[in-house]
Amino acid sequence: MSSPFHKSTSYDGSQSTQSQSLSGRRIVRQNSFHVFRDSVLWIGEQAQTQFLDRNLEAFAGGDDNGSTRTSSSIPKTIIPSYSSLGYDERYTIRCQVILWSIGSPDVKNDRVSMKFRVTLFWNDPPPEIDDDDDDDVAMNEEDDDGVAKSKRNNWKTKKRSQSIWIMSGRSTAYQKKISEGTSPVEMIDVPPISIVNADSFDIIGSPEVQLLREDSRLMRWSCMYRAQLHQNEISVKDFPHDEHNLVLKLGILSQRQPGGRWDRRKWKLALANESDTQGTIRVPYGLLVDNVKIPEFHYDENGLEFELIPLKHGSSLQSLRDQDYYLSVKLRVKRDSGYYDKNIMPLLSILNLVSISILTLNADDYFQRGLMSLNIAFLEVGLRMTLDSHLPSVGYQIKMQRILNFFFYSILWIVLESSILKFLVENEICSLSFTRKIDLVMAIFLLCNQLYLHLVYVSFHRLRQTAHDALKESYDDRY
Repeated sequence: MSSPFHKSTSYDGSQSTQSQSLSGRRIVRQNSFHVFRDSVLWIGEQAQTQFLDRNLEAFAGGDDNGSTRTSSSIPKTIIPSYSSLGYDERYTIRCQVILWSIGSPDVKNDRVSMKFRVTLFWNDPPPEIDDDDDDDVAMNEEDDDGVAKSKRNNWKTKKRSQSIWIMSGRSTAYQKKISEGTSPVEMIDVPPISIVNADSFDIIGSPEVQLLREDSRLMRWSCMYRAQLHQNEISVKDFPHDEHNLVLKLGILSQRQPGGRWDRRKWKLALANESDTQGTIRVPYGLLVDNVKIPEFHYDENGLEFELIPLKHGSSLQSLRDQDYYLSVKLRVKRDSGYYDKNIMPLLSILNLVSISILTLNADDYFQRGLMSLNIAFLEVGLRMTLDSHLPSVGYQIKMQRILNFFFYSILWIVLESSILKFLVENEICSLSFTRKIDLVMAIFLLCNQLYLHLVYVSFHRLRQTAHDALKESYDDRY
């Protein structure tokens, strides 16, 4: 992004948070190879059930005044709050994203398939206590403080153990007593999360809603998705060394108008923190499961990158305080180029060197020179047809095709040069010894061309990437 942003980085172990700017954007990088180690044990699609059990146990371990235990391996404040902009942290919708699997990117349609779990944390206003509950509370107040406190805790435990939360539609959940039929005890509103860049999606299982703390009314909503996600542009011009940013965009789009249930002036989108998860997971705002493998790709060692980006949906007359944001979860992936680096390029280089060696024949041996060159050219044509069936089908020329073309052109150029020299010798325009000098110059030119093609294929890409990383690191340090 061209504008400054607020940045925070988390690696394995404790590392301090770095704050750099006031633009309202925040980026969090986490090392996907290490941050998941020693975290919660995930088993298939039932992982969130285990996470929920451990989460509830952690919340139950808090003392009576609402404080809870924290993990010493995670900083207390991983994500900077909205306090710098005057926002109330209690009125934030905090997101957590667990990425389970990623399909191979579709470079023709600019799409990618992902399987992920989205978890929301928010503080819902407390419900009104009915008359029976008022009598219980009044009776407890007549006792001494110790007895009243014990009865209130028992009442809360009883209420929590006898009821469950069930989703009703997309943006509402109701509480139902287990011992009763279908009559709901309480209804609450659930933030209607949207996958902003989804082309299509399926819900795996059913969404889960849970009241984690009754004193602060901390709610948790979780749902597993499998979605086809639109990407801005998946360019393969540098194939097979192409790199891509796979992005998942999440936001609250409905009921965000002034006066709505999730008024954007009051409720702000944020990332989950340790007070939400109570140390049950090392990176509270999300991570990439360490057994994720992308076909033909490997992902960057920095792992997932979280960023809050201004949402250009709705009115364009929003002030900085009223600006709405969406959460961008980004993963940098690089193609595995070993097959082309170790098999295709060496074969093409040897064929090209063999064609250059044909220039050692005299110019009057035109038939032999031309026949051998065309045989090598036909061999490259067959190799090219086989490779084209495996190359990305796009409407522009990619780097691998450009290199194949130049190797083929160099062979045809030898045939053309041999024809010209044969004509000059037969018509006694130049001597045979002079054609040897022309062949030497041509061989040097073709060898330089082959060296240039190797630089284009390997070194130029690496130099460009190294320079890009250095500039980005300098920009991050400065802003």
